Amino acid sequence: MESKLFSIGDIVALKTHPYFDGNTNVIISGDHIMLSPLMIVIEVYKSKQRFGGIKTDIYKYKCTYFSPKSYKFIPAEVDEDDLKLVVKCSSSINKNCLKRGDQVLFKTAGMELGKKKSSLTYEDNSVNGGIGSTVINSLLSFLPPVMQVVDFEPHKSKHALTDKKLIPIRDVPSFDLKFNYFDPTDDKIASYVLPIEALQLIDNVNEETISTLSSVITKNGYVNIKSVSGLTLAKPRNIAYRNGYYYLRAYDYLSNKVEENEISTDTVYSVIKSPFILEVPKFDIAHKPEAATPQFIIKEIVTAVNDASAANAFIRIKYKNRNEQLSYRTIKNYEIIDVKEGALNISYLVGYCLLRKAIRSFRVDRIQNLQQLILPFK
Repeated sequence: MESKLFSIGDIVALKTHPYFDGNTNVIISGDHIMLSPLMIVIEVYKSKQRFGGIKTDIYKYKCTYFSPKSYKFIPAEVDEDDLKLVVKCSSSINKNCLKRGDQVLFKTAGMELGKKKSSLTYEDNSVNGGIGSTVINSLLSFLPPVMQVVDFEPHKSKHALTDKKLIPIRDVPSFDLKFNYFDPTDDKIASYVLPIEALQLIDNVNEETISTLSSVITKNGYVNIKSVSGLTLAKPRNIAYRNGYYYLRAYDYLSNKVEENEISTDTVYSVIKSPFILEVPKFDIAHKPEAATPQFIIKEIVTAVNDASAANAFIRIKYKNRNEQLSYRTIKNYEIIDVKEGALNISYLVGYCLLRKAIRSFRVDRIQNLQQLILPFK
């Protein structure tokens, strides 16, 4: 066939949809049930179109979308002029890797998990002059189900793929995949067939990993996490399951925030006793009565910084700024710099702050607590 805008496996939508090619980070406002569905192209062919009394050739696309209302996959035939690309198909399931019982998802699932909606609230007597506040929530109404593979076979088209001159006139999928899923509207296990290009395979998560993380959470413990993005230290909070994927919610000691990340086969979780090698000040007044004095604490912190620097280790501080606000910061590539401020000698900790993603300076006498992490930054 001649050049065309869309191919089998592409995720497309009507032009009324707010998403477009490469831009899906859009918050949905208003009544989301009026939103047109995300669809996947499963067949392409040429047809005739009449517009303004003139008949022209046009590509038509047989698409499929998931309907949350009927909880079924719905076919739709749409003209090329009425569609826009949302995500180009870059890969497909390798049929040679498929096994009966494998879990698969309709390829729109990833975007449906990322959809967000906003709602506005107003208060007439609000102290902010009646200005509305916006609440952002996940929009999970269009999530397709997790499905289990039953079988697959070469696609058999009911239509001719070439004309009499053997010129291609229709593109069709390579293989069809049969799967089962639970349909809550009919309260039964339903079977359906979709092209392999419309689906994505869910990696099987190691059950031992889930058990290990669950045990760490129960024991209030810590883990070292090694992923494609690097190393970090964390305190697991809970494990969530959403649409075929497991997620670990944990306090990250590098970002000093609660982060949620997918538990994948590419990530290694190692149980550790503690993320810290040492912590100062120690306030060991039983053996050193001067340990509670400001001068001793500053000296203790400076010594700890220098020791950690020699080991190229991350340090984490609890810091009180000039406005008496407390925050936790994890720092790398740091050093102690002494500055003359009038008649006073002031020591500063200067380094790269992972929270602000920039070089920052911290007065040592405002550091409430310092911890050396077991993780090196070089």
